[in-house]
Amino acid sequence: MRAASGSARLAQLGDAAGAIAFVFPGQGSQHPGMVRTLHRCSPSTRTLVDRAERATGVALTELMTSGDADALADPRIAQLAVFVTSTALLEELRLRGWRPAVVAGHSLGEYSALAAAGVVDWDDALRLVDARGTAMAAAAATRPGAMAAVAGLDITRLEGLCRLASHYGEHVSIANINSGSQLVISGSEIAVTRVIDAARVAGALRACRLPVGGAYHSPLMQPAADLLRGVLREIDMRRPMIPFVSSATGDLVDDPEEHRKVLMEQVLLPVEWKRTVERLVALGVEHVAEVGPGHVLTGLCRDNARAVNRVHAEDLLTLPTLVPTLTAVGDRV
Repeated sequence: MRAASGSARLAQLGDAAGAIAFVFPGQGSQHPGMVRTLHRCSPSTRTLVDRAERATGVALTELMTSGDADALADPRIAQLAVFVTSTALLEELRLRGWRPAVVAGHSLGEYSALAAAGVVDWDDALRLVDARGTAMAAAAATRPGAMAAVAGLDITRLEGLCRLASHYGEHVSIANINSGSQLVISGSEIAVTRVIDAARVAGALRACRLPVGGAYHSPLMQPAADLLRGVLREIDMRRPMIPFVSSATGDLVDDPEEHRKVLMEQVLLPVEWKRTVERLVALGVEHVAEVGPGHVLTGLCRDNARAVNRVHAEDLLTLPTLVPTLTAVGDRV
């Protein structure tokens, strides 16, 4: 069965044929002008951006409406910008009556998903995102590393290459399992280069460095995890009001202390996005809406669940038929 495309996808959503999941993107989805139109047209977006600027001291209005790619590449700026854009889109969807049956987020996107599920207040989520971006930038400066995308090798083969490349004090491991054929590795510069070279020899369709500033989702982020631990202990967390699937575990997380533990470890663990999408499908999700800048997760959902209807939040904002309540996930949660 092929997923619908274009206007047909919106028509399917208008019919409310099944449960809808809101999924939130992570760092790397930022782009110049990412919130320009929404900021111009939406009073609620301007309010959120103003609140974020006052809380962080970062000139987010300028950066998110007219900043260039280099300015948005800084980990702290990128993470704040993606979080604020995602939650601004979420608020617009809420104002139009859209309600998800389940939420999930890719890496950083988990913080947007936690706010959407009511696990943390928006201001606390913003504080955590700011602390996370700052901590990860500091860790990358003290323990430099690299990341690379590898396509066309199965995970078992790539794990073997990572083990062979991790010696003499160097380390590399799998950081993102985005789909069966789209993997990301993370670690020291030397070890990542070894795996890139070995993957090409092994027949990978693609093996290339990613333009990121550190070895995210690897043991090299331990200093960031240590810094985050203290901030997380100060944040009040509640049980989710909407089912929440963690991309760190690929499963539902309900207990507040489990949320805290997962967030502490998240910067060290691989992103289990393939398992996350499979879990959403098992829960009865038939529609996935990407709520945030870019269309990365829409593409990954196509790779992992072709029968699921995929749309972007911006498409939902133009849909004339309001759907206040879609089918709940139900007994499968």
